[in-house]
Amino acid sequence: MRLVRGKWYNWSCGVSCKPKAVLAPKNEVDLAAAIRTADGTVRVPGTGHSFTPIAGTDGTLIDLSAFAGLKRVDREAGTATFAAATPLWAVGPALHPHGLGLKNMGDIDRQTLAGVVGTGTHGTGPTLKSFSAEVAGFRIILANGQVLNCSPTENPELFAAGRCSLGVFGVMTEITMHARPSYKLVEKNFLLPPEELFAQLDTLIASNRHFEFFWFPYADRAVCKSLNETDEPAPEPRPADAMHMRGEKGGADARVFAAINEMLPYAPFLLRPAHRLFSQLMPGPGRARWSHEIFPSPRTIRFNEMEYAVPREKGPECLKDIVAAIRGKKINTGFPIEYRTVAADDVWLSPFYQRDSATIAVHQYHRVDTARLFETCEAIFRRYEGRPHWGKRHTRTASELAQIYPQYDAFVALRRRLDPGGKFLNNYLRSLFG
Repeated sequence: MRLVRGKWYNWSCGVSCKPKAVLAPKNEVDLAAAIRTADGTVRVPGTGHSFTPIAGTDGTLIDLSAFAGLKRVDREAGTATFAAATPLWAVGPALHPHGLGLKNMGDIDRQTLAGVVGTGTHGTGPTLKSFSAEVAGFRIILANGQVLNCSPTENPELFAAGRCSLGVFGVMTEITMHARPSYKLVEKNFLLPPEELFAQLDTLIASNRHFEFFWFPYADRAVCKSLNETDEPAPEPRPADAMHMRGEKGGADARVFAAINEMLPYAPFLLRPAHRLFSQLMPGPGRARWSHEIFPSPRTIRFNEMEYAVPREKGPECLKDIVAAIRGKKINTGFPIEYRTVAADDVWLSPFYQRDSATIAVHQYHRVDTARLFETCEAIFRRYEGRPHWGKRHTRTASELAQIYPQYDAFVALRRRLDPGGKFLNNYLRSLFG
């Protein structure tokens, strides 16, 4: 947990708070007591990788570091149960000796499992769903200290809503994930002019298990990446501590990228050549690796992010409008726009609820004001029926959320029944769900 002189900061340092208390329970009994007796709002920040203020509180922050590790594997059911605060970089190394792997992952592995489940985090692939949708069950402690097990057959309503619930129902202590036999993926990177990319996009998405692309908005080529299952040889997977260190150390390329991002606000004439340079240098060589090693990439340059999920068929036009707006307004940004696909699910507040989606993510260097870029993009996302990623910047109000999430009212009603006093609601969450 990132604390400096009693003040907590999220990963990008864009969100901070000064809690009255920071508690680190060692087991469920201690955790239940801490929740029942906590002073003020209770929040569990994990690694602080959400860019919205969902984790902050001037009440009680709970450090769940003790709730980490693989608890059990059920090979017959194809599931694995983890303590909720297990960091993603430790999940793959724990599953691999059992011959298992997660079906999909995102491109960062710094978060906790509860964090990615609770915010609807995802990877890419037309047939693949978010972390939330791959939950087979979970264990949660409510505001009154009660412990519940949730699955499709046990507390099914809470299971349907709680898999993506931003921690407003309670604190998860265990999460059971669907898994599959371990597998290797081969990565290919290539550049395409946008007009060729969009002409081939449906084929590229359909013909690859995973396809995504990154478009620096002032560049004339997009960086494309595919991942497909392979029998090619791959190095032995790293142990968990090596996976952790891999994501903490940036190389020379990261330092150059950061230096240019520091300069761009003062040298906008460098935007076009910088974006062309970044596009040229970004594609890495082809390689084969075990799935949990090749999905995530080190992300050591801090940024803030906005991401929306739009109906899949509307994704290309939405992205074209965003790039045109950035260019037309000469908005300064040093990061690419990321485009991925996610399959529909049945999780109440999932951005992908009953809708195959394209996700479009825009980033801004952490020292640069996000307002102009994010406001411009969000106005376009609204026109395309966009649903925000819960861990990333957005300005949607409760009344707007009720219109774009069919189960929003049922979600709010369930939250009120489970936590009538609003113990898990900070000011930001109260404005959305209170």
